Amino acid sequence: MARRGWDVRAAASGDPDDTVPMGQIPSRAAGARTRPPATRLAVALVVAIAAVTGVGIGGWMALRRPDYPKAGETGIFNHVGRHFTIFRFRDDPLILVIDCPDLRAQGMMFDRIAALIEKASTPRNRVLGEAAFRKVLAKANATEATYYYGNDYPAWALRKFFRLAHAEGIRLTADERRLREIARREGFLRPGANGAVISIPQAQGSRRISWVSRAVILRHELSHGAYFTIPSYRRFVHRFYDTQMTPSEQAAFRSFLIRDGYDPHDRDLIVNETIAYMVFTRDPDYFNAQAVGLTDAQLASLRQRFVAQMPHFWLRPMADAPLPAHR
Repeated sequence: MARRGWDVRAAASGDPDDTVPMGQIPSRAAGARTRPPATRLAVALVVAIAAVTGVGIGGWMALRRPDYPKAGETGIFNHVGRHFTIFRFRDDPLILVIDCPDLRAQGMMFDRIAALIEKASTPRNRVLGEAAFRKVLAKANATEATYYYGNDYPAWALRKFFRLAHAEGIRLTADERRLREIARREGFLRPGANGAVISIPQAQGSRRISWVSRAVILRHELSHGAYFTIPSYRRFVHRFYDTQMTPSEQAAFRSFLIRDGYDPHDRDLIVNETIAYMVFTRDPDYFNAQAVGLTDAQLASLRQRFVAQMPHFWLRPMADAPLPAHR
């Protein structure tokens, strides 16, 4: 409790010796500018919030998310650019979409994260150095441009990658450093932060990616974004997988994913990818019933049951809607 006759606004440490008696506060120099009342109120609110939350003024400022352009699926899909572009997904602001100039640029930003978080043939507890990762690519008969065609990672996965890389003294690529800064500014590197980053390559950035492919990849990755940021949807996905899919159907998808290099011991990964392919990857060039050893009727039945029971939120219409078309 402040003592009567002392200006508590001048207190720095809470010690009365750090305060100044009100009658002795020096007057402002002639002509000095003063903050208008509204500005003083805003500053006071910032200080109060920082004090209550314990994050400090600098930390409070960092809590404000960057003002990335907001766009829906169609707007992101139709974007054309030669540089990295970051969108905040309009229907779920916790999802950032990084539109990469081409497949190689996307790989330089995300491939080593994929190796750490998803792949069965690479360590899950350490980040590979550049030389070691080049050997992984050679063994897989892949390049930075073909290791992955789209990416999706929750905030915790980014925290894990950058924490391990720092602890091990792993040199980051320029694009990995760019991603670290994006994650830092978004607040994704704070413990417990919720959010997701997904990526897609430009259709015109590589002859490997057509406009149809770009649409397929974006729809698939957006479904992962919902899985990461919406706990109730994530619970529904697991409940459907556990109660509505037979052991043989689960095994069929699991075998398909193992052939694609996914870690079979990561159940959360297997369940997430199963639904993303089963429901939200409907282009037969990317996924079809034969790929998992099911009949067309079996796959259609699984899809129909999932959509019929699916919670009503922004992702549900995408389960049935046509892919966006290039304007």
